[in-house]
Amino acid sequence: MAIIVAIAVAGWFAVSCSPGGANAERPVNEEEAALLAGLRERNHGSEPVAVRISVPTGGGTVTADGFVDWQQPMLYARVPDAEGGHRLIQAIPGLIATRADDEAAFSELRVPEDGWTTRQMLAGAVTPLETTVDILASSLFTLSSAEADDPAELAKQATWREEGVIDGEPVDSFRAPIMVETAPGTAQGASPEALYSLDADGNLRRFQVNTGEERLSAVDFLRDVEFDASGLTANDLLGGPAIAPTAVDEDLAATIAEVRKGNWEDTAEVELTVPTGDGQVTTGRGSIDWRTMTAYLHLTDANGQRLLLARPGGYATAAAEGDELPETPPTEGWEAHALTDEDAAEHFGPVESLVFRVLEMAAEEAEDADVIAEKAFLLRVDDVDGTEVKVVEFPVAGDAEAAAGRSAFRYHLESEQLREVEMVSFYGVASAELSDEDFPMVEIPWELAEKIG
Repeated sequence: MAIIVAIAVAGWFAVSCSPGGANAERPVNEEEAALLAGLRERNHGSEPVAVRISVPTGGGTVTADGFVDWQQPMLYARVPDAEGGHRLIQAIPGLIATRADDEAAFSELRVPEDGWTTRQMLAGAVTPLETTVDILASSLFTLSSAEADDPAELAKQATWREEGVIDGEPVDSFRAPIMVETAPGTAQGASPEALYSLDADGNLRRFQVNTGEERLSAVDFLRDVEFDASGLTANDLLGGPAIAPTAVDEDLAATIAEVRKGNWEDTAEVELTVPTGDGQVTTGRGSIDWRTMTAYLHLTDANGQRLLLARPGGYATAAAEGDELPETPPTEGWEAHALTDEDAAEHFGPVESLVFRVLEMAAEEAEDADVIAEKAFLLRVDDVDGTEVKVVEFPVAGDAEAAAGRSAFRYHLESEQLREVEMVSFYGVASAELSDEDFPMVEIPWELAEKIG
């Protein structure tokens, strides 16, 4: 909705700059209203499509190529940057991920696995071009809906503007509101408008919005461009490949019920990747000891390096000397926080949330398989180096109720082993990857152990 407000603030003065002007406008007829009303539903069921983005600037027009997947929804594009080069971006509603350019990967429609950082749309933009791309990308996500819009409402609000030709196809251009869903009973003011250019079959060929420049920003849908969309997936910080939640079968429910019990007397190596701010990612590596319920990690972020110790009653941090995790924690220099402290919430962030969830992935008793069968969901099945990995969600005591596919946590299971815990956070999806490793018990200084449990 913040993006829609930004478009509304920009106003609609730039429409008068489009070919044909506004003098030719007329109300849409019944057939045209029906065509517009079905636009978003047609997109929703469509295959991914290649796009060309054109953004007016003071010195001309910035052009970027990309691809839109309506199902996720997700935009993958290679866009110019302020330094005269390019960057790769991926966008989902509310978030933009960026990384250094990889022209070869983009030309192969391949998404690089690493190097990405995320930021919030609009709030995290630092250049006018980034703001414009945010507005345009988010506007694209309004163009898909599981249900058709109301043709009667569009008959009242939309106008026909002109005929034209795009990529050799005759089109009709319409001025109509940008359509967004709102919760029942929610008041909504007048929606900002856009130009929609549709061919005879009702396929969208061009979408134009005013992003505050003298001319309209545009997205052309290159429907005649054929490509292999199998590699068109979101990067891990945006949640990875699309999910399709389904109920778990009896065998998978039994497997999930044993996952936490299977960890009860184990240790594991853990690697963390946690988006913590606009353009900021915290990484970490260390051990999880479920026998003593202890996490011991070396973390790196924009502020430097630190050590983290966590137990059920709290956690402690200390400055790290060097890039490696000391075999034995230092005896001094720790800042401890018990979870019962009044200021605990001020210091407890996404890194701590994920670490504590990993600690919680052990229990002395198995879960009730019948309860798991009712409340767990299989989200997708990944092929990781030839091995089948099932991505699931299931409730742990204390978790809030959530619709299928909307839980704050996801779990990757390889056979009966827990291999990864994912957590949805404000700046993207955090990950804790787990691998089997035998570790000795961590020797925690006694005063620290008393504080953190």
